[in-house]
Amino acid sequence: METCYEILGVSRDATPDEIRAAYRRLAKQYHPDINQDPDANERFIAIQQAYETLIDPEARARYDIALQGGAGPAPHDPFRYRAAGGSGFSWSWQMPESGAGRTGLIARLFFWAVLVVLMLVLSLLFRVVAGCLRRQVSR
Repeated sequence: METCYEILGVSRDATPDEIRAAYRRLAKQYHPDINQDPDANERFIAIQQAYETLIDPEARARYDIALQGGAGPAPHDPFRYRAAGGSGFSWSWQMPESGAGRTGLIARLFFWAVLVVLMLVLSLLFRVVAGCLRRQVSR
C-alpha cells in the first residue's frame, strides 16, 4: 500500500507549501474532467485524501505515528485506500465499528420516522376531537 507521501510524491519532512504544490500538480494531471483514463477518478480521490491527511497538522501527526508503528492508517480512517490488483487505485470507505452499523442506523431512522408519523396522527385526532367538543358546547 502506498503512503500518502508516496501518492503525492513528497518527502516526509515536506512543508505545507510543497504538499500544496504537489497536490495541485497531480490534481491537474488526474482530474476526471481532464484525464480520460478509467483509473484517473480513483487516483484523483486517493490524491485528494492524501492531501487532506497531510495538510492538516493534527491528522498528519496521527498518520505519521501510525506509519511509525507499522500499522498504517487506523481501520476507521476515512482516508484509507488500497491498491486494486495492480490495475490502479481504489478507495473504499469503511463504516466505523460502533453499535449495529448500517442496520442499526436504518432501524433507528425507521423508529424515529414512525414516532413522528404517530405524533402527527395523534395531533390531528386531538384537533378533530377538540373541534367536535367546541361545537357541542357552543350549541
